[in-house]
Amino acid sequence: MGSGGEGLRARTVWIAALALVALAVLGWVLATQETRALDGQATLNEWFDARELPDGLAVSEAGILPRGDRAVLLARPDAEEEPPRNQVPEDEDDESDWVPFDWSKVTSGAVGATPREVLVAELKLEHASAELEQLFERGEDLRGDWWSVPRSGGRRALERGKLRWGPLEAPYVLERAFEAGGTFRDTLRVNLTRERTPRILIARWTRGSPASPAPVQRLLDALAPRG
Repeated sequence: MGSGGEGLRARTVWIAALALVALAVLGWVLATQETRALDGQATLNEWFDARELPDGLAVSEAGILPRGDRAVLLARPDAEEEPPRNQVPEDEDDESDWVPFDWSKVTSGAVGATPREVLVAELKLEHASAELEQLFERGEDLRGDWWSVPRSGGRRALERGKLRWGPLEAPYVLERAFEAGGTFRDTLRVNLTRERTPRILIARWTRGSPASPAPVQRLLDALAPRG
């Protein structure tokens, strides 16, 4: 795929790593092996009753991964510059993790922003069961206890629920990756699996921008299930 394929591999690895440790194998092959090109719009039309994408999202790249997963990356061409993560003070050591830190006070943007990137993927059936379980059933919930996250960071599910997907309901998990230094990144994962066709959607927001189900709902309205 040339430089385009390298871009897809790099960004897909980032999203997969952010969303799910269990997809490490998928991330490894994306990073180290060749990805065959796909027509992204044609793939969306095959998978969904696809309409015009909302909020400036557009097909960026698409590919078939070495183990057979198919992935389409959506992005906002005019996405804002990604802010850097805060620097950890040099005088902080491992013991500072025991000092309480109120993550609810961390500076954040307004709720409701559009994700900067969205990965839609169809997983190989033989791998799907374990990966879907890890994506949507496991993980530690925050449960409103912002003080429970160490100063050094960690991952917590902020919200679990279901989104409307045509006549169906699609389970989702909104997860925050807390970063040492007092920054965060949010992702929202949606399970679009139907019968023996495992598909997922992973939306990633700009650092410091809180995730919200609302823009993902608008995207699901544009990617209605077939049949």
